[in-house]
Amino acid sequence: MSLSNIQCAIQAALQLKADAFCGVRQAGVDTPCYVYEISSAAVDVVTSGIPTLCHWTMTVQIQAIADTVDACLHAVDDVRDAFSAPITDITYDCVLVLSAFSVTMSTESIDDGKTDAERIGTIQLELLVQETL
Repeated sequence: MSLSNIQCAIQAALQLKADAFCGVRQAGVDTPCYVYEISSAAVDVVTSGIPTLCHWTMTVQIQAIADTVDACLHAVDDVRDAFSAPITDITYDCVLVLSAFSVTMSTESIDDGKTDAERIGTIQLELLVQETL
């Protein structure tokens, strides 16, 4: 199981709630939306059988971006809800299991002279990911 497959499974889970992007949000995208990165990943390869199965422990950082505090909190809750039960993704052959969830809230600095600063909930997910066959 590749990191690319895991990234696709995470994106698929997030996109059920709102537009999701890896790394950078596309210009002109409506809010709420999500921008995420896999910030760390460690693999444990089990070789007791054939085929070899991978088990990953990873940290995923997700920014829930919205126009208001309430919309941002709702987007954060949507992520928690999406990952609250194990996610089996048969397309990408993995199961995503949430082991920890934390969030910090902030407001985007106003840099364009308007009063439309976006609210950002920065979520940190700790995931256990197991390969399926």
